[in-house]
Amino acid sequence: MNKNKPNLLATVSGLAGVMALGAIATNAVAQDRVNFRFADHSVGRTVSRTAPPLRITLEIRRTGLRISGADRSEICASFENQTRYDWSGGYRLTDREVRDTHASLRVPAYETVRRCETLNPQMVYYVVLRDD
Repeated sequence: MNKNKPNLLATVSGLAGVMALGAIATNAVAQDRVNFRFADHSVGRTVSRTAPPLRITLEIRRTGLRISGADRSEICASFENQTRYDWSGGYRLTDREVRDTHASLRVPAYETVRRCETLNPQMVYYVVLRDD
């Protein structure tokens, strides 16, 4: 019998336990989804909402973009940190009702960070936040 097999099994079992704990912790992190409804879909329109500690402003920057034959718009989100503490986490700017994030974001204290996406023209957009 190989003496390394029990140690390897113990190591794999230990890693599986750590991975399971990580999954539980990740799922336990609350995510905020903020809805932004526009009265009309035209360039220059903005809507602001608060998701403490951030104030988020969405702006329709460009419309009528054609990508792969489909209409698209450039939508930008400005994330303003109104506190003296840095904020970091995940975010997603989307035209769909989802609860997951796909990118990291860091907003230093009292600063604003801007992120843009090319999305389907809609009257409602969503920003999903995950505080890390």
